Amino acid sequence: MKHIDVFNGDADGIFSLIQWRKAFPVNKSQVISGVKRDNALIQHINPEQASGARVTSLDLSFDKNTEALRSILPSVESVFYCDHHQAKTLFEHPRLTTVIDFSPSVCTGLLVSEYLNQQYHVWAIAAAFGDSLNSVAYAECSKLGLSNEQSEQLREFGVLVNYNGYGANLTDLHFKPQDLYQALLAYDSPFDIVADSTSPFAALRDGYAEDMQKARNAVVVAENKSVKALLLDDAAWARRISGTLGNDLAHANPDKAIVIATPNADGCTLTISLRAPKSNLQGAGDICSGFATGGGRAGAAGVNALPMEQLDLFINAVTLAYS
Repeated sequence: MKHIDVFNGDADGIFSLIQWRKAFPVNKSQVISGVKRDNALIQHINPEQASGARVTSLDLSFDKNTEALRSILPSVESVFYCDHHQAKTLFEHPRLTTVIDFSPSVCTGLLVSEYLNQQYHVWAIAAAFGDSLNSVAYAECSKLGLSNEQSEQLREFGVLVNYNGYGANLTDLHFKPQDLYQALLAYDSPFDIVADSTSPFAALRDGYAEDMQKARNAVVVAENKSVKALLLDDAAWARRISGTLGNDLAHANPDKAIVIATPNADGCTLTISLRAPKSNLQGAGDICSGFATGGGRAGAAGVNALPMEQLDLFINAVTLAYS
């Protein structure tokens, strides 16, 4: 049996697939992933080569994969599709099983965990931390009776793996998502990874600390009672830290939306990360969808290529939405 695993390259996607493959181990699978913002990954599955395959798709926007999904369904044996982004194009098919919930308090890792009866729930908690769902994640830690130290280990682990997913392309990342997934899958639990000084955790911790130090000099381009907006440098470190920095600022400013703008290589567009206020986790996906190349979920969204001259327009739209 041929298996194809397609997943988002962030913590949520990686930890979702780890849970899935621990529950349903296979000798070999084709793994397809990319940087966090590369959501249209089903297109990389060749319908002819996928004939008779079981496809697992995790943490990928259904709307951005609809046509590619339709193209492979006639040839594959089945597709399991689990995600928490908007799914306006959702459809039914006898070979397609979907678990879609875009409530702001869930992530794909938590959805997979529920589907698997919480067999590997600590991975799902790390996914929730990675997706900045801290209150949800801490509540789940409490349910499992984890200590404060264990909870903080899961939080840092989730944040670091999520941090690794940000970049314009794979060369910006410390680890390719496919490689990081394979390395982490070999461990029984996240706690074993944290305890192993030779694991990817240590390298990611060092890289994160260095990038965050540079981010302290970011330019604040706008700030009011509803929004705080920063502009980072045109550099790999800035592309890596953009999403995690947005999450950190959102926790530090719970009543403000956070906008992180990072210049793209074309010199005329920006990558935008938007975090809805923690006190009002809604609307981010709708705001970003109003701009070309934009989209996301209620609590966190982005625009891949916002023309630089539209930055003020974008900030104004965010201010209006949360005023």
